Amino acid sequence: MNWEKILNYVNGECRPGEAQAVIDWADEQTEHRYLLAYLERRKQQLEQPLKQSDIDEQWLHLLDMIFELSKPGNKKASPPYWYLGIAASLLLFCFLGWFYVQKAKQAGNNLQTLQSAQNVGGRLTLPDGTQVFMAPDSKISYANTFDTDKREIQLTGEAFFDVKHDPRKPFIIRTLNHLAVTVLGTSFNVYSRPKSNIEVKVATGLVGITANHKTNYLKAGQQLTYQISNQQVIVTKVNTHEASSLQNQTLFFNNNNADEVAEKLQRWYNIKIEVQPSARKRARFSGEMKDNGINNLLPGLNYATGLNYRYKNPHTIIIF
Repeated sequence: MNWEKILNYVNGECRPGEAQAVIDWADEQTEHRYLLAYLERRKQQLEQPLKQSDIDEQWLHLLDMIFELSKPGNKKASPPYWYLGIAASLLLFCFLGWFYVQKAKQAGNNLQTLQSAQNVGGRLTLPDGTQVFMAPDSKISYANTFDTDKREIQLTGEAFFDVKHDPRKPFIIRTLNHLAVTVLGTSFNVYSRPKSNIEVKVATGLVGITANHKTNYLKAGQQLTYQISNQQVIVTKVNTHEASSLQNQTLFFNNNNADEVAEKLQRWYNIKIEVQPSARKRARFSGEMKDNGINNLLPGLNYATGLNYRYKNPHTIIIF
């Protein structure tokens, strides 16, 4: 593996066959996956294509070491130095809360499964160049034959998809409750968690959603909600900025009361929030807030809305 292929993959500029080569390389060693996750995160921070000069010096050294060690037959590295590199990768991975990749067997097919951390989302590039922005505690799975015969994935959780256009191969997302979201190339958000209604919000293009053997077509600025209690489908309007909030790393509020604000924060950060009666007397809130972590967001929310907060425990916040 070399820098050119790695950076092409991270930047979504792979030549034919390159993406699979990088995925295979990442699948060989746990530390390869952690380092690829670091590069994905670095690109997101810069908000532009990643160059070798954009990478911190210590990571350049570590990545060069891993490239060297990954060459067939290379046995030069001593165990202490090698494990120091792995430890550094593990520490970074824990800090970012990024993705891990695993292989699974299902119905005789090899699957790639990518899982975001419990309280931190992230971004990845699929082999066809599609960009995926995942919320915390979300998972996608796809066959190793993805982009060779068809583009189909399974989603549990929430993610925003910026789909690479390919009129020959529709992009299909299968959710819980057997919903199918089908596109050729567009951008949209899908929310699909156990015991929750399924939501699809379209930012650009046209999206087809099949439920109960009926297909509904949504255009930009529309949202479909599938109610699991009665299997009903409801189509409403949605702000396109809200639909693309995961991509922009921005929380969008539109005349929301305290309970609705709490629900958005719970979904975004995968944390429990309890709303006390006093908070429900506060005025509704509209606006956009950049995601810099919940500990940085809460003071700004307090300033903008008057909502007070305190931690009940590390996993629960009380709003009052």
